Amino acid sequence: MNASAVRQVSSDVSKTVVDAAADLASKAQEGAAVALAGARATADEVGTRLPGIASAGAEGAAESVRRLQELSDPRLQLLIAFSLGVGAGLWMAGAPRLVTLAALSPALVVGVAIASRKQGDQGRSHRR
Repeated sequence: MNASAVRQVSSDVSKTVVDAAADLASKAQEGAAVALAGARATADEVGTRLPGIASAGAEGAAESVRRLQELSDPRLQLLIAFSLGVGAGLWMAGAPRLVTLAALSPALVVGVAIASRKQGDQGRSHRR
């Protein structure tokens, strides 16, 4: 094989590599465009559903607080003590913070229910 033949083979390989790279780049560009279109569609759908989801969550939280307000004080104190105990135990055991906060969240919700119930009772007594 002489130098001219080597150059010819090298040129053919270079053209093949360049063509393959160009084909790969165009396919990647098409894939990115499809992915972007899918992301836009998903974002639009989330945007239209998010207000409904948020209002349903707020309604559910308000209903939970209302039901907790109807419970007796000893039962609410028991719920708070249990939640604080589990949270403290998880914290001392070295559980992840998110898990510990999740265990403490019922105490927070019950505290809000007790505070709002007492404010409601004070508001009623001032109206009389």
